[in-house]
Amino acid sequence: MTRLPPQSGEVIDRESAVDFTWNGTRLTGCAGDTIASALMANGVRIVSRSMKYHRPRGYLTNDYWDPNAFVQVGDDPNVRSAHRVLDDGMVVEAQNVWPSLDRDIKAANRLVGRFLSAGFYYKTFIRPQKLWPAYEKVLATFAPGGRVDPDTPHRYHDKRYAHPDVVVAGGGPAGMAAAIAAAEAGASVMLVEHGHRLGGHLLWGSAEERAVAASLADEVEAAGVEVLLDSTVTGRYEDNWVAIVQRSHPIAVERLIKARAKTLVAAPGLIERPYVFAGNDKPGVMTSGAVRRFVNLHAVRPGERAVVFTANDDGDAAVADLERVGVEIARVVDARRGENIVEAHGGARAVAAVEVADGSKVECDLLVTAVGWTAPTSLLNMSGDRPTYDETSARFYGSAAVDDVLTTGGLAGDGSLDHLVEHGRATGRLAAGRAAVIAHRVRALTARAAPV
Repeated sequence: MTRLPPQSGEVIDRESAVDFTWNGTRLTGCAGDTIASALMANGVRIVSRSMKYHRPRGYLTNDYWDPNAFVQVGDDPNVRSAHRVLDDGMVVEAQNVWPSLDRDIKAANRLVGRFLSAGFYYKTFIRPQKLWPAYEKVLATFAPGGRVDPDTPHRYHDKRYAHPDVVVAGGGPAGMAAAIAAAEAGASVMLVEHGHRLGGHLLWGSAEERAVAASLADEVEAAGVEVLLDSTVTGRYEDNWVAIVQRSHPIAVERLIKARAKTLVAAPGLIERPYVFAGNDKPGVMTSGAVRRFVNLHAVRPGERAVVFTANDDGDAAVADLERVGVEIARVVDARRGENIVEAHGGARAVAAVEVADGSKVECDLLVTAVGWTAPTSLLNMSGDRPTYDETSARFYGSAAVDDVLTTGGLAGDGSLDHLVEHGRATGRLAAGRAAVIAHRVRALTARAAPV
């Protein structure tokens, strides 16, 4: 077990044990654990295999976007284990492995990798045509993803129509501030957050940051904002037709909400960017956000001896958190001093050492990287905006959004926590004002169109 002593910001309930199975082995987690944190707390470091060469994979970002975190849960394939909350009796299995995750025979593909170029199956299995069905069956066993059982009982999926004045996509500090300000200005507001609680990056931050998150969440409730947790704004279409997928619902597996918003505020935050280097796919290589979520939210020690490659304050915060819980910091490689890492070394199981650009090799079982952030601009793209690249911050920003789509938070720029909240409130007031103008136009047009 790698469970830590109680942490001040943890979201687990240690008094409520949750039993589940992982590849047939019975394990125990805590209420509030994700599948990922429960597995890590039980010492599981390899959770999947790469789709082509079946290289072992561990958790990289430990969030909704973790590319290595997909597992089979019962009849459900491709479940995001770093996001799905653990349930009692849950049956969790690794995907696309045979006969087992630890002894995956398909890993032999690496021995003939030079013959398996991209699209090789389109060029190789052409003749004789009568063998195509046989080829298809063989190739299907190598396809990535989980199992789809055609006999799985149908479960209820729901849909809903909504007409809020303002939809805020993102429940971080800026998104919450925007929702509060818009509601206080008289607008009906729907706040959509893909996580299981409001707060964004503040949740795994310092005590002061968590206090700000709690205060803003209280204000959201007091303002009468409709909050949708574990939900995602999946698209913005003509005339602010906004598609929202609500995953946690009392009567439905999923609910599709078709919201016609007068104003959309995009506040999705930022996605931490992995670093590209040789061996960066080995289990034990994680982003700074991944280790801070493991430590601060779920009280899990992600390693015993760490090398941290940092280019920003988030890496420094990860160092502080790891030291606080007893993880040995073997070396801090600081890009701000011109330092760099070259390669992660190790066997087939996990990272064992890191080669630094100065020629030294440092033994470790955890490599943490903190090199920057990527802006998720998809909602801006769908609104007709063309984000432009800023070399200083090394990410994209919106350039020409339409009048009924606004941005705030990390998507709008950098700043302190106070700046984020202040910008969010200003954006919320602007969104409410624009919604009122649009509502006035609609009422005026309706009056003109009414029969005499």
